[in-house]
Amino acid sequence: MTAPQSENVFQTNTFGFNLPCRQFVISAERTRDRRMPMVDEFILRALNIVGSISATRLARFFGFDGRDLGIAVADLQSRSLVNVEGENLVLHPSAKELFRTSADANPTITTAEPMDAMVWFDLITKSMVGSRGLRNVQHLIPLRVPPGRETFDIDAARRAFDANFRDYLKFVRNDKNADQWSLYAILDVHAGRYSYAQIGGSEQLSLGTTPKLETTLLRTELDNQVRTRQLTDAMATELGRLDYVQTSSAARADFSRILNSDAIERSTTHDGFLDLNEWIRLESLSDVRSAPFVGYPYTERNRRSLAAMLGRTDIQKSVDEPWELWWLRPGGSKWGATEDLPALLEYLRGTVRGWTKSAGTLATTLVSPAGVQVKNAMAFQRVFDRGLHAKPGKFSLALEVLAIPDVLAVVTVVVALSSTVSVPIGCMTTDPARVDRIIDASRLDRSISEAMSLWPRRHDRF
Repeated sequence: MTAPQSENVFQTNTFGFNLPCRQFVISAERTRDRRMPMVDEFILRALNIVGSISATRLARFFGFDGRDLGIAVADLQSRSLVNVEGENLVLHPSAKELFRTSADANPTITTAEPMDAMVWFDLITKSMVGSRGLRNVQHLIPLRVPPGRETFDIDAARRAFDANFRDYLKFVRNDKNADQWSLYAILDVHAGRYSYAQIGGSEQLSLGTTPKLETTLLRTELDNQVRTRQLTDAMATELGRLDYVQTSSAARADFSRILNSDAIERSTTHDGFLDLNEWIRLESLSDVRSAPFVGYPYTERNRRSLAAMLGRTDIQKSVDEPWELWWLRPGGSKWGATEDLPALLEYLRGTVRGWTKSAGTLATTLVSPAGVQVKNAMAFQRVFDRGLHAKPGKFSLALEVLAIPDVLAVVTVVVALSSTVSVPIGCMTTDPARVDRIIDASRLDRSISEAMSLWPRRHDRF
């Protein structure tokens, strides 16, 4: 049995967002200052100090023979760094400029080289983003470009690249010597394709004198505070358009019936709100192959608990039998809009492959209750192999059931902790008898046979 969650902080949900981006192909020239060869530098530094000196005297000073000095001086003369005036050598005006622009009084050479950059800019903050992993993740929350900032053309890309050139070298090209380079010229800019970068956030429940549900956007704080504010504003706006399903006494009753547990009733206070810690304590007493949890099943902590529970399970199943996962999702447009959902499914697929020598596969089915709009259900067709739409009256929108027959069952329900805070709570079990009872009591298997198909299995995976 998983140890009770006795602390007072729980991650209840996670979110993923598609950040719109556009690619630009930029041809440019960059420059940097570098130290000269040692012999050239010494000659120029000596001339800078004395002003004028004969070639013979300079050769004796450095211990050169005439031929060696002649080669070095001829090279400096060809590069317009030294002038020969009769028997004497003097600095060319361009060499004097090398000393003026050098911070440490050492002559430096400015070198230029061409570079081609394939740069992605996010269209909300006009900042550069890395190109790795850009894609459209269909079930995530799309971010919209704020009014007045829709246009991002070639001229805007040129200005943004000029203003953030060293950031491009540091964070996109991972150039450790980015500070040594300067942008000399932008020669050409071509607009490319569109795609999306993924950023995330989460909701966290804190239990204290009163429960508090807080949303954290941008899990990794950015260096640019302006960009952080612009992104979090856009994320908060889109989250405000989404909703959780409301709790109901009918859903709590279904949860208790399916689990064959009265822990919710015994943990409900006189004002109708759930005492979460008392509920966890009661559900933790059930049996060694079951455990309570807080939040949706796909959050990281709950994935780890589920993995630990499956790791202790002795699977007795014929390798020839198909493996099925059924997931009755709850209502609410905030459910499942996260990359943690496919991460959990991928973990379960990998677990099934490890149970059999023949690398068994897991067919996944998403069942959406009738109260979930078809367009919202269809967003998950790249996550699940099959999608179904249940008939009206079959399931409460506040109820969630995940099951692998004979192996695993997870049941969650949304409950109220106060007048302003409602969260999902649930139980997971690997007790085969209890798994069968949960499937039977939820009527999940029977509802699947009656449901309307939204998309088929992807047979190429099996």
